Amino acid sequence: MDVKFIKKFLQCLRPFYGQVHTQEQTQEVRLPDSYPDIGRVLGCWGQIFIRGKEWRSSSMSANGGVLAWVLYAPEDGSGMQVVDVWIPFQCRWDFQEPADDGTILLNPMLTGLDARGISARKIMVRAEMDTFAQAMRKEQFDLVSPGEMPEDVQLLTSSYPMQLPVEAGEKQVQIEENLMIPGNIPQMYKLVGYSLTPSIMEQKVLGNRLVFRGEGSLDVLYLTENGELHKWQTEVPYSQYTELDNDYEGTASAWVFPILTAMEMSITENNQLHIQAGIAAQYTIFDQKMVDVVEDAYSPFREITQKTEQLPLPALLDMATVDVFPEGILQGDVSRVICATAFAQQPTLRPNQDNMEIILEEQYQCLYQDEEGNLQTESVCGQAAALLPTEQENIVYLWPGKIGMPELNSTGKETVASRYAPVLAQVYSGKPLSQITELEIGEYREPHSDRPALILRRAGEDSLWELAKKCGSTVQAISDANQLDGEAQIGQMLLIPIC
Repeated sequence: MDVKFIKKFLQCLRPFYGQVHTQEQTQEVRLPDSYPDIGRVLGCWGQIFIRGKEWRSSSMSANGGVLAWVLYAPEDGSGMQVVDVWIPFQCRWDFQEPADDGTILLNPMLTGLDARGISARKIMVRAEMDTFAQAMRKEQFDLVSPGEMPEDVQLLTSSYPMQLPVEAGEKQVQIEENLMIPGNIPQMYKLVGYSLTPSIMEQKVLGNRLVFRGEGSLDVLYLTENGELHKWQTEVPYSQYTELDNDYEGTASAWVFPILTAMEMSITENNQLHIQAGIAAQYTIFDQKMVDVVEDAYSPFREITQKTEQLPLPALLDMATVDVFPEGILQGDVSRVICATAFAQQPTLRPNQDNMEIILEEQYQCLYQDEEGNLQTESVCGQAAALLPTEQENIVYLWPGKIGMPELNSTGKETVASRYAPVLAQVYSGKPLSQITELEIGEYREPHSDRPALILRRAGEDSLWELAKKCGSTVQAISDANQLDGEAQIGQMLLIPIC
């Protein structure tokens, strides 16, 4: 007799693709006629933006650019000059399997930036970028539940509470503010460069709304009227909400990852900073689902053949923040630090015994004055590793946390550049569930007349289910006979009724 189980369906999102696109782009910029000739390039700073993204059936793509500022000392010895340049880029990721529709989550990272003079009137700017893309699409998973069964057939049904991704998207956030410049810092005359690093401080799902609050770390490099370089840092808060596709109960949670889409900044007449910025707050909603699967079946009186299928549900096991502290050592003599910029690569994973290890490599670009008061720019590499306690079979996606700015600390003759760089690890289960989808049940056999009605056995490491299956009993019968509420303790003597 073939017994087929009743089909039911579970729909959720599956992160089916996650890869880094690495590229290098160069742009040549010619000085405006009013600018003096180039004597020496002093430094280069930049900010990366994502302008758009597109999903196709066999691939996904994104486009954006790097806004870079180049500071140079003119050949005629006049005051320092700043030139800005836009470096566009495009990324494309090809799918191994077709996917008609889905959601793209991106993390663009500026991993390197430098400039050099190629003539008295031209500068070449080179930008290196890592753009990590995660693709998520809706999938329907087949769950089954048993129908009518003969009374003697025992089923092992397990319930698993799973946190599954159920919805993803993005919310556009616009920031426009006039920031008061503190009176205790040198007065701003000309902007040399700026960057805004957005992060999320709090996110919450309330019914059919996602509410989040964040702040952007704003770093401004500027010149005073007498030509001195200074840096100022502040925080720009923002908050927003977005309507979701579904209404959720208290078991839902959210993960929000913001990226910059646009930014402009200027000094106003009343000595304020006017900032306009666009942020794409990318999000994923997780909700807890109880998944019931039949994992085993037997009968004391029949032969049973099982047909099983694998159920690869994308269950979120952990959302862990791992602290990483990369550092590098400067070679030059540092008298006064002006600013330090970190260019971080996308974190990677490598096996470490039974766990995984996060590897983060960074490049620090440091602008400082040496002992003679000359401006110097030096780049140093930093690397660090941190343990991620998770099984190697699990699927891990890495995202940067709230990034700190580099710090330069002098220890004797050495100057160490370091940074607190937390990495957020999304850990999905890599082990599918096994579920019975069909049983072939043999004919009923009468029990042997000389079988014992009761046996005595000491409990070992076998579960009650395994013990009942071996002995021709049932879990309920063993529990009732021994007044058990759960599993037996190892070494406990058990009365086992035989069916």
